[in-house]
Amino acid sequence: MAGAMIRERGARWLRFATLTSSLAGSQIIWSLEIAYGTPYLLSIGLSKQATGLVWIAGPLSGLIVQPVLGCISDASTSRYRRRKYIVGSAVIVALSTWMIAFSQPIASFLLDVLGVGLGDWDPVREQREVLLVQSLSIIGFWILDFAINGLQVISRALILDSAGTQEQNEANAWHARMLHFGNIIGYWCGWGDLSEWSALRWVHGGQFRKLAIVALVGMSIGVSITCTQTPETDYQHTTPPPMRGWRRIRASLQQIYYVARHLPDSIRRVCITQLFATMSWFPFLFYSTTYIAEVSRRDGEYQGAEDQEKTGSLGMLLFALISMAAGSVLPSFTHGRLVHPEDTLTIGSHTSFSWWQVKLRTMWILGALLQAVLLFNTLWITTQKQAMTLVALMGIPWSIWTWVPFALLGEFVRQAESVPSSDAVEEQWSAQQIMEGRPERMARNSVHENERPRISRDLPSNSSEFITDSPTSYIPSIVSRGREMPGDTIPQEDSIRGGTILGIHNLAIVVPQLLVALLSSLIFRITSTPPTQTQPGTDGDVACVLSFGACMALVAALFAYSIPLTQSERNSIYFDYGPLHEENDEEDDIDEEDNDSISVAVPPSP
Repeated sequence: MAGAMIRERGARWLRFATLTSSLAGSQIIWSLEIAYGTPYLLSIGLSKQATGLVWIAGPLSGLIVQPVLGCISDASTSRYRRRKYIVGSAVIVALSTWMIAFSQPIASFLLDVLGVGLGDWDPVREQREVLLVQSLSIIGFWILDFAINGLQVISRALILDSAGTQEQNEANAWHARMLHFGNIIGYWCGWGDLSEWSALRWVHGGQFRKLAIVALVGMSIGVSITCTQTPETDYQHTTPPPMRGWRRIRASLQQIYYVARHLPDSIRRVCITQLFATMSWFPFLFYSTTYIAEVSRRDGEYQGAEDQEKTGSLGMLLFALISMAAGSVLPSFTHGRLVHPEDTLTIGSHTSFSWWQVKLRTMWILGALLQAVLLFNTLWITTQKQAMTLVALMGIPWSIWTWVPFALLGEFVRQAESVPSSDAVEEQWSAQQIMEGRPERMARNSVHENERPRISRDLPSNSSEFITDSPTSYIPSIVSRGREMPGDTIPQEDSIRGGTILGIHNLAIVVPQLLVALLSSLIFRITSTPPTQTQPGTDGDVACVLSFGACMALVAALFAYSIPLTQSERNSIYFDYGPLHEENDEEDDIDEEDNDSISVAVPPSP
């Protein structure tokens, strides 16, 4: 029996690992951009204010690409419906990364073709080459941002498709682990001296170019594992074939707008919290290596540009290692873990949860508060060791932010999918009633005691793996329209589009990036000082930008408190209280008015 359980768990872990490998690959590229993008742009002559404007590409691309591509992939009928978009995005990521890394030889080649200047010694040619390198790099980063946003949203949509409702927490914990693993690879390679690697001797140029090659190889491996090892089911529309070209994009935008207006309250609250959480994180992500370099310079530890990049890489490597460790441990401290077939229990029976287990929203609040404390301390740190320690400790709240919001969103979306109409609203539990200590209200959507099914060891391993109205009930994927659910057939028009909602959630991530990029440029301008006869000028204080992120983390913690409990958390609390007696009709009416709707309206076909 123990051997079977170990094999079952190993198979499940392998499934989640292969499912999320593409995100590890994308994160290697993302670490290249986040940790080394700003130092690289500064090294080719751009100012800090200009780099802030370059990073506007991220939010703009996410604002456009993720919702539209998520909606289009939802409607795909191909057997490779998500994976073909993953591969396409990965190809564009590779081309744009190559363009950035080799911008100097490309610029030199173009100037030779155009016959600009008299030779390499010509100041006119040198000036034109610098301008062309800057232009190619900026364009490359913009294209990279568009492509990597597409790669990430489709990879997350594939997770949403492939994991059941109560698998969402575990699947997204693996999603976070893969992000940390990608960060570790990226930062470790950036910290090491890649010029000593025999496999990279053919690559001329500096550390950034060699790191770009390593990142591309890592991304290719991760994407290949996911696309070859994750099967998808053919999806046949019950509606007319999708439109093509501009009409298809316009219909997708209409779909996004309509679904956004009818989001469940639980998903809306996650998005609002995510908006402020993103504003707290991106100043750190874009300027952490620059912050370490500034503190090192004030501490008398200033070195050359390449050594400065390695020092920043070491700080971010420690950050990634702490994130990986925290991301492996913290999920075990949460309620509502997956109920497996071998765990024999009866719904409503007494199941105790340890006092140290917390709810997902509580974990998010604690992470945001720790993040705020750490970022406020950037104002008083004076030594390189202190700066490195602070950056490393930021890995703890980072591990929470890369896991909890997506676990909440995944479970809320799958929960909403299981509600075929607004008639099921009365069966949903109210999170506020649970917070007020009124567990008797939680019995509203439970079955009667004599109707409670038993989850036994005889369930097949490919079952829905969470408690439903019958042991054989099938809960379809977010995108498996028209498949049969218990007693009902849900057409495509009545089901939720997972990629669309992930794209809408991503708006809460990318819009703040746009604001942060603009505000960072403004803060740098305000805090910069002109040069004098005795003191050189400064280009702005990074610590002030990071302190702004601390303020946003406090706001995110405040909004996270309003997020309702997930279905699995409600189940765990209900298990603790056991079955309760029926209440009178008057109280039923009150409860029905109090409960929030979690159904999502979908517009008619265009």
